[in-house]
Amino acid sequence: MKVLSINISEPKKIVFNGKELTTSIYKMPVEESAEISEHGINGDRQADLKVHGGYDKALYGYSFKHYKKWSEDLGVNFKNFGLVGENLTIDNFDEKKINIGDEIRIGNCVFQVSQPRIPCYKLGIKMNNREFPKMFSQSCLLGIYLRVVKTGKISVNDTVEIIKQEPNSLSVFKISELLFKDLTNKGKMKEALNLKYLSEEIKEKFRERLMKLGDFESI
Repeated sequence: MKVLSINISEPKKIVFNGKELTTSIYKMPVEESAEISEHGINGDRQADLKVHGGYDKALYGYSFKHYKKWSEDLGVNFKNFGLVGENLTIDNFDEKKINIGDEIRIGNCVFQVSQPRIPCYKLGIKMNNREFPKMFSQSCLLGIYLRVVKTGKISVNDTVEIIKQEPNSLSVFKISELLFKDLTNKGKMKEALNLKYLSEEIKEKFRERLMKLGDFESI
């Protein structure tokens, strides 16, 4: 795997349905390289830290191979990097083969996989399709959020190497399925709650779901 593009943005104001919104989803590629701090890519800022950014979601990576699916499904030839607001456009990774807690080296930096992305309505605005957030979530091809384990510098064309695979974990794809498709699998949700490196945001969603299903053992 390798980095095809590093994408950043400042919050910008847009008008949607007559209302003014602030968003950082319109990421644009940097020319060659970027410095990485514990908060993410220098020069990249999030508009809403409740849903993006922070320790567990310092960077967001997405696979370029998924562009083809969305091009076919939406009838648009998507080529511009940063399509779904990702910081890192990676040529080819499979959410089914990347686990929560896996560590990834890019350049001289090390990152850790914390959770899949949870899409919001602004993704539909970015893609000019109101139905896209639902299509995106149901595909379970949601990309990966990363914590910064080691700061440094990354560059376009850097190799993306999994240097540590977390044993007895669940794949990013499986966590996505539990969030959006496999909604009553209490056993797997409990298994997810025991994952050391799964973000607290996702664990809280599973706790709430289990309570609604009448299972209070994990509270």
